[in-house]
This record gives sequence, C-alpha cells and structure tokens, in this order.
Amino acid sequence: MTATPARFAVTGANGYVGSIIVRSLAASGEVVRMVRHPASATDMQWSLDADVESVARELQQRNVTHLIHAAWDMQANGMDDIQRVCVQGSARLFDAARRAGIEKIIFISTISAYAGARSVYGQAKLGVERLALDAGGVVLRLGLVYGPNEGGVFGSLKQVADKARFVPMIGDGSALQYLLHEDTLADVLRRAVGGEFDRARHPLTIAQPNGIAFRAILRYLASEQGRQLVLIPVPWRVLYAGLKFAETLGLKLNFRSDSVISFVFQNPAPDFTALDQFGIAPRSLSIAG
Repeated sequence: MTATPARFAVTGANGYVGSIIVRSLAASGEVVRMVRHPASATDMQWSLDADVESVARELQQRNVTHLIHAAWDMQANGMDDIQRVCVQGSARLFDAARRAGIEKIIFISTISAYAGARSVYGQAKLGVERLALDAGGVVLRLGLVYGPNEGGVFGSLKQVADKARFVPMIGDGSALQYLLHEDTLADVLRRAVGGEFDRARHPLTIAQPNGIAFRAILRYLASEQGRQLVLIPVPWRVLYAGLKFAETLGLKLNFRSDSVISFVFQNPAPDFTALDQFGIAPRSLSIAG
C-alpha cells in the first residue's frame, strides 16, 4: 500500500517564523501557505475568523496531512479581543483540521507562555497550547528566533543597533533572552512532522538554555557593525503607563503595553528538559555581559 504523500499547511506563512517553516519543509513535501491574501494558486486563503466548514473542506480537497499553526493576530488588543480572535480562531482551525482528517497538528507557541504568565499574550498562547494538546498535537515553545534572514523581533533589534546611537531599554536591560537559531528551528520542525515528538504530551521549549541579557544582545549587534551604543534605562512602569495611555486614546503603536509585561515578568524557570529528552542541540550564540 502506497503511503500518502506529505502535504503541509502552514498558517502565518508570510511572517518571519512562518517563512522559516515553509522553507524547512519544502524538501519533505508540498507546502500550502494559509494566508489572508494568496499570492499563487498553491496558496490557500485563510484568516483566524474563517468558518470551520469551509476551511475543513478546502484542507480535505488539498489532501493536507499536517497542519503547522504559526499565525497570530498582533493587532488584537486586550484579553477579550485576543480571546475572540486568536484563541477562538485557533479552536476553529483545530476543529477544521479534525474534520478534514489531518494526521498531525503542530502549534508554534512561545517561551512567554507558561503557567502563571502575567501578560495577555502569554496567557492566550497558553490557552491555545491546551487546545492543541487536547487535539493530539505537538506544541513547540520557541525562544527568540534569530539568523541570517534578520526578521521578527531580533531583526528589529538589529536595525536599531545598526542605526541608533542612543537606545532606550526597559529597565537595566538585565532581562534574559533565550535565543533560537533559524537552523535549529528548521531541524526541529522537520523532526516534528516526522513524528519524533508525538509521545510528548506537554509543550517542548526550544531554545539555547543559557539566557543572554537584553543589553548584551544590543551591544553585540552594534559591535558586529563596529558601533557602540549608549543604552538609556527606562523604568518599566513609566514605559508601561505611557503605552497604556496611548492605547486608551486609540493610537496604534508598534510596541504595546502588554509587551512590557511579557518582557518584565518572564518565566523564571523555563523547562528545557525536551533538549535532553529528544537529543536537540540548539545552535549556540555566546555573548559576554
């Protein structure tokens, strides 16, 4: 009996992490990019507010075998809005995958999701993690992704370090960041779709376990360009209050008050046991300071 060829549907495929996922799986089977605005016939029109029946029907018609859910609406703001858009939207997606007979669900979460998270973002991601696990899926909690493609949060930090001389930072910059190289992410994704993590019934934290201070990352990025930065500590409560006030006025900002909470109140003890359990060796970036 001939095995069904693997076909991967990836949400959030236009984003930095989503694009890494798409590239990493291209050699393993056909990839269907689930995006709001399709750019080719192989793309599938989808958004978090899509209804279950139509999504299930198209996933089945396209013979999708694996769903990798990396999408998140960063415009949603506040617990009620995020719950309605991101959490309930993810629940509908997982329901559609079940109806379509998809073999495997992989949810791309974040190290900011953990029991006791104070940020709305972390709490909402934690809620979707539970939905994915209840659906028999695999949950990957990613650290701060970086690499040659210079996207996402790390890419934004690099742009700041490349151009600015005086850089405000939250607090004294001692908050630890757990990095994840693109190559490690790609390898983990290939192993995940291959079924190597199926026996895990809990989220897997994927990042180098030695945290690096935020200020050290900024200085490192600047030094790579032969530059030096003047880092300006800003009390987090001051920044939070300013952003919160701007949000009450309806201003759309690139950085949100909830992001400050996520940055300040991180998981005090991330669980890296999956690295030893599954023989994952994250590519490491050593930065002094």
